[in-house]
Amino acid sequence: VMENGTRRRSLGYLSCGTGNPIDDCWRCDPNWANNRQRLADCGIGFGSKAIGGRDGRIYVVTDSSDDDPVNPRPGTLRYAVIQDEPLWIVFKRDMVIVLKEELIMNSYKTIDGRGANVHISNGACITVQYVTNIIIHGIHIHDCKPTGNAMVRSTPRHYGWRTMADGDGVSIFGSSHIWVDHCSFSNCADGLVDAVIASTAITISNNYFTHHDK
Repeated sequence: VMENGTRRRSLGYLSCGTGNPIDDCWRCDPNWANNRQRLADCGIGFGSKAIGGRDGRIYVVTDSSDDDPVNPRPGTLRYAVIQDEPLWIVFKRDMVIVLKEELIMNSYKTIDGRGANVHISNGACITVQYVTNIIIHGIHIHDCKPTGNAMVRSTPRHYGWRTMADGDGVSIFGSSHIWVDHCSFSNCADGLVDAVIASTAITISNNYFTHHDK
């Protein structure tokens, strides 16, 4: 009995006692901010294989602007998400990012808001279209508006005409291995998270949804 009790206490210590398997996986490490990419190994459910930018470098967003969706400035979130290489994207400080047009993500990207208060709001929001291995964690996404009938860059080598977007918080379209965790979603024009057109291997976990009736 003593041995079993000791084992239980040991397991409880290792789990930090939260009871949330995702949080327990990374929060127990007091130096988590120096090993952010460990989060990619903490997924559960259908999207648990999503690695995002785990195997790439850290990219720090320093500029909250979105002045030119065709030629985004280095340091902006848009510049980071369109790159071809895997990137783990973090934020230098608290930010409110008002997107002029859809934020079209390229494959193998993580948007990691831990340690900063990051809002994507009052403009366009996030589009995950025909890509794979995306992690979005710890971002506040709200008051998304329909945008479009405009040119938008999707990779370093390609931009094109985008018709009107619905105003979803996160639109997942024909994509796979997607994990959206610990985000808040509120008051978007259409869906908060919309997954369509044979999108597969998706986990939506620990998110907070408010001001929505669809």
